[in-house]
Amino acid sequence: MRKFLMIGATLLVAACSRPAAEVEKVEINTEVGDFGMMVNAIEITVSNPHSIKGLTAADFNLVNNVPGGYMDPVTGKMYEEFTDDEITVSTKDNVLRIEAKPFSKAGRREDFRKVIPWELQCAIDSALNVTPEQVSAEHIDVLDDCIKGSFTFAGLTREYMLHLPKDKDGNVIPNVPLMVWQIGGGEYDKDMMTVATANRCLVSLAKEGVPCAALVFALANPNYTYSASLYPEKIELIDRNNALQMAFIDQLISEGKVDGSKLFCAGASSGGGCTMRFMMQFADRFKAAIPCCAMDPIVPIHQVEEKYPGQYTNDVEKVWKSNKAVYKWDGTNMVLSPMNIEAFVNLPMYFVHAESDRTCKVASTYAYTEARKRLGAKSDQMVIYSDADLAKWGVPAMLSHFSWVPLLDDYSEGAPMNWLVKQL
Repeated sequence: MRKFLMIGATLLVAACSRPAAEVEKVEINTEVGDFGMMVNAIEITVSNPHSIKGLTAADFNLVNNVPGGYMDPVTGKMYEEFTDDEITVSTKDNVLRIEAKPFSKAGRREDFRKVIPWELQCAIDSALNVTPEQVSAEHIDVLDDCIKGSFTFAGLTREYMLHLPKDKDGNVIPNVPLMVWQIGGGEYDKDMMTVATANRCLVSLAKEGVPCAALVFALANPNYTYSASLYPEKIELIDRNNALQMAFIDQLISEGKVDGSKLFCAGASSGGGCTMRFMMQFADRFKAAIPCCAMDPIVPIHQVEEKYPGQYTNDVEKVWKSNKAVYKWDGTNMVLSPMNIEAFVNLPMYFVHAESDRTCKVASTYAYTEARKRLGAKSDQMVIYSDADLAKWGVPAMLSHFSWVPLLDDYSEGAPMNWLVKQL
């Protein structure tokens, strides 16, 4: 007991000798998570460096800090706070840096409507307490280092964000492979940052340390809906967007930024469907593709019942064999053209879907793979996630459409992204 009192007295003296902190600014470091933005560090700049001297992790606590997502797939309940915040503390001059296990920037959900903001608490000096309202700046891992711009082609202008990998000295590596991501319907007609932070499409390879460029465009396809293939103007717009993206990729190749022999494409949901159409247009330009939980811009599949077993496959095959399978830019207009069937079937694809997907049913993936097999494809692969598989990645059954989460997170042997990396 005496020893405890002596230690307590020492701490009390140290605390009393430390001047109260006067905070000048608070900044956070964030990263793109599977279900939204995650905070991984908080930096507090104070006017007097002596006011933060000697502080340790034991002096701080985070509350309402939870993993990203809606609910714990194991318990079926809303996430609880981390039992271990994994806080580390460091100081440099008058800046105090608190790193922690990444937690949801949005805060802790009490239910699907109510969210309680996170808070950093300091037991030594309440002036060092931080709430989201005090944050003056946010720095986003990978995205802050991306090139942002717009590109015009075929009568369209679209915004883009491009990540180019750098060497250990911070220099851009020339002639790298490129992965272009096709966005989902939830990101259509949205601002660029909404697109870039909707999932880990731009950061996945970079966070794994893979020297590969990543590109995403903010597209405006408000009319892309189920059975879009019944409406020529909708399909023409999808193909026109793809033509714009290909023209931009050609520019990157000509500038020496990207290796034209190592182009890859992937996308989820509506983006999975756009990936299929992109490959229908430019199969001879790409090395491999990953259509994830693909929608139906080739023939109606979703919200349509098969009249007989195998109808979806037959319908897809018929379109691919037709002389008017896809729109291509002829220098003046988008014109209906046949596909390069040989290049299309020789292009390896890794299909990804969830068995119980309620948004884009798995029948689309089965139809696409079977139709390609009939045309001669021999190198396709496929993974169909069960609800148990998704739960391992924090995806509850109610969100079984989110098969892009394990896609972009999993680099283990045999996984789609591992398959892609081996081809770089």
